[in-house]
Amino acid sequence: MEEGADIEELIVIRHGEPDHLINNLTGGWTDSHLTELGQKQALLTGQCLSELIGDRPFGFYASDLSRAIETAELIAKSLPIKPALAPGLRELNNGIAADMPNDEAAKIAHPITDPLVDWVPYPNAENWRQMSERVVGFLESIKDSHGLAVLVMHGGSANAAICWWLGLGIGQTNIAFELDPCSISRFNVNRWKERNIVKINDTAHL
Repeated sequence: MEEGADIEELIVIRHGEPDHLINNLTGGWTDSHLTELGQKQALLTGQCLSELIGDRPFGFYASDLSRAIETAELIAKSLPIKPALAPGLRELNNGIAADMPNDEAAKIAHPITDPLVDWVPYPNAENWRQMSERVVGFLESIKDSHGLAVLVMHGGSANAAICWWLGLGIGQTNIAFELDPCSISRFNVNRWKERNIVKINDTAHL
């Protein structure tokens, strides 16, 4: 831990291609794993991060869902530290729809309600606000621990992290960032102390 540090640079990575996309299963807390392509994406991402980070100290965290763990472990082959697993970085909890084919999940889906941020898509699932509060709670817990933090996450939880960094508040549903598998999104504090977007959804390394 870097004593007295505060996050001045944030790197957000979406996990590599997961097999639930290939198998037409729901995402969320489905126990999916990386495809062969996803594994290659993660290795390339690690090589890119090694160059970006250099010899700087950093915190390295990953969601504890299988596809994120596998991504982070492959990335770590190019880095000097292993990822710390963080349940707070998990994707939206999709309740009983986890591990379910998309067509079957559609049969048990709840009708969309207003406001969208409070819509619970499936029985026993989270809404977007609850997921965002979980993600932000974790980020607030580490914000004084590292000057640079690297996070391996999911599409939805990464959106919540980006909204937190930009000060957009918890539970945004009218702003979305498209994030491809193993994309790198970079943010920093510039010399005017503004929270700066360096790149979002960068896949040039793949």
